[in-house]
Amino acid sequence: MHKDVETLLEVQALEQRLKELDSEINSLPRRLAAIEAQIATQKSALESAQAAQAASQAERRKLESQIQDLKAKVEKSRSHSSEVKNNQEYKALLDEIAFGEAEVAKSEERLLQLMEDGEVRAAAVKEAEQALAAAQAAIAGEKRAIEERAAADRAERQRVAEQRAGRRATVAEDTLRRYDRVARLRGQAVAVLDQNACGCCRVRLRPQFLQEILTPSDRVFFCESCGRLLYAATAAAEPEVAPVAGAAQLA
Repeated sequence: MHKDVETLLEVQALEQRLKELDSEINSLPRRLAAIEAQIATQKSALESAQAAQAASQAERRKLESQIQDLKAKVEKSRSHSSEVKNNQEYKALLDEIAFGEAEVAKSEERLLQLMEDGEVRAAAVKEAEQALAAAQAAIAGEKRAIEERAAADRAERQRVAEQRAGRRATVAEDTLRRYDRVARLRGQAVAVLDQNACGCCRVRLRPQFLQEILTPSDRVFFCESCGRLLYAATAAAEPEVAPVAGAAQLA
């Protein structure tokens, strides 16, 4: 295999790794946003429970004040009983007292309901607080792992980019230009021979051209159909880019 093709095969593997890292790095903000959305949901539930509790408490305070006013009116009506001058006035006073007492009874019944409701609301707030705390604790570890993975990915990307730049610098300028042009057009610019065809476009090669590729030489060969750089596979022809040691792995 021509040295430039061997080097560009390594460059291609490094570029593939860069794409994988970019995809991973770009996905991390979305994953963090999803985590924040979970917390926001729990916070919203807590705020709703607290608002319901506050509304119940406000109604209870208002009702307690109304009951005091009603009782005061009833007592005032009773105190005027000695001032009535005839049966008609006395009946009207009794009706006023009965109405006031009925309003007090109705309000006290509602107050009892609010007291029971207050216990339910307090339990709901406590449950929402516990759910939020549990979610925050559970998600904290996941968020930390994502942030650590992002840092590891960025460090590896820097290393791989530097490695790729170093490899590219050793390739002949005209070959590198053609590699870049094909890579932009077709994504993959270096293809392995697959039997008698280009391993990417699958077009069969002319026997004479195939023989030239298989014969050791200093030439760089390009597929006559798709323009990719061609090489014959060997045991060491497929390079691998090792990830950074110790990089966090997320499910």
